[in-house]
Amino acid sequence: MSNSSEFYSNFKNQILLSINTCMPCKVLAYDEGSRTAKIQPLFMIKEVNHAPEKLSVLEDVPVLKQKYNVNGGATEEYVPVLSAGDTVLAVFCQRAIDDALDGNVVYPGTSRLFAVHDAIIVGIL
Repeated sequence: MSNSSEFYSNFKNQILLSINTCMPCKVLAYDEGSRTAKIQPLFMIKEVNHAPEKLSVLEDVPVLKQKYNVNGGATEEYVPVLSAGDTVLAVFCQRAIDDALDGNVVYPGTSRLFAVHDAIIVGIL
């Protein structure tokens, strides 16, 4: 492979590795009242010429709830119950979710794109 091909291949890989989409995480604590969790991402990151490192712990991560209509009955809301040690799947929103969590239409700007700080837990693995 030529030097320029290798450069662009490495450049592409670095960009793709910086885009967070989803990853398994370990629940460290869960507050059922606020439906938020403290989680440890289970994938490590590695920079060139450095040893792999853990990602930082994420706090106050919202957890999805579900609404179901079972056998034609009334719609019921189901709130998840997580325990310390559970492995969950966290998705990382495309943009900052801070102002959108209240259900308002917002312009989040571009300061955070696919950031681990915009995680939402979608379920237990």
